[in-house]
Amino acid sequence: MNRGQMEKVLVTGASGFLGSHICEVLHDAGYEVHALVRKTSNLQWLQHLWIHIHTADLFDSRVLENLFVDLDAVIHCAGALWGDYDRINVGGTQAVSRAALNAGIKRFVFVSSLAAGGPSRGPYPRNEGQSDSPISPYGYSKKRAEEYLETVQDKIDVVILRFPMIYGPRDAQALRLFKTYKYMINPSIGLRRRYISVVYVKDAARAAVKALQAPVKSGSIYNISDGKNYTFNRLYKVAGKVWGRKALRIPVPFDLIMFGARLINDVLNGKTAFNPEQMGMFRERFWLISPERAIAELGWRPETDIHQGFAQTVRWYKEHNWL
Repeated sequence: MNRGQMEKVLVTGASGFLGSHICEVLHDAGYEVHALVRKTSNLQWLQHLWIHIHTADLFDSRVLENLFVDLDAVIHCAGALWGDYDRINVGGTQAVSRAALNAGIKRFVFVSSLAAGGPSRGPYPRNEGQSDSPISPYGYSKKRAEEYLETVQDKIDVVILRFPMIYGPRDAQALRLFKTYKYMINPSIGLRRRYISVVYVKDAARAAVKALQAPVKSGSIYNISDGKNYTFNRLYKVAGKVWGRKALRIPVPFDLIMFGARLINDVLNGKTAFNPEQMGMFRERFWLISPERAIAELGWRPETDIHQGFAQTVRWYKEHNWL
């Protein structure tokens, strides 16, 4: 599908970290943007945009179908990093995609995760042709959502994007990394090196918009990352350069990290991404994905390297008094 066929786009989870950036990229590209939010959503990242705001629940099928009738595409960004994974990540995806199908939506872009594929085989980034082996409740929920979309891909045009850790302005999760460095501490997860892929949020948002436009087969899955492999120690070193200071590297045994995750999880009643299920993923040392297929087929490529991305992120944190 080309740009001319995709004028009106709805984004679920639009008030969130990635969703708000997707709305911004769509808006700046000239799309008519419709943002789906909850009654309790904070709209601070959307207020500067000339877009349509709709308040509805993911499971309000009649409301969604009526809303979708005049639209061209949906980017389903809403999801849960903690709590009821099955209800939100699986059930929510089923409900939104059914409403999109019934309303005649042309393309459905699903924001998934590398967790749906599982860890990579050693230091070799996963590609989309490898068999999936999720290991966490979150990963299983994203995989089940993908499997449901496979059952309807002949009826609605589906594109699935698998993201690694996304960082950038407005991100409360990556803020922890920069806060520890502010106090000159570099905690290292476990006693062995762990490798991850990452992507800057603007690059992630551009990938979602490219997925609207690319003439690709329904059901296609694409890994999105900046194409580099990082150890956590490497990320902290880059953060140190941004801060202009060195921090004390402190290896923390994995069991102690899990204890802390359980404690924080209990205190916050499960309302945190720093929970045992998510942190348990790092028992595996390699979470690497290759974006080569996305670069070849979506007409997308990452534009922001880790040094630029971290610098822009820290600048934003400081400007908004997060650091």
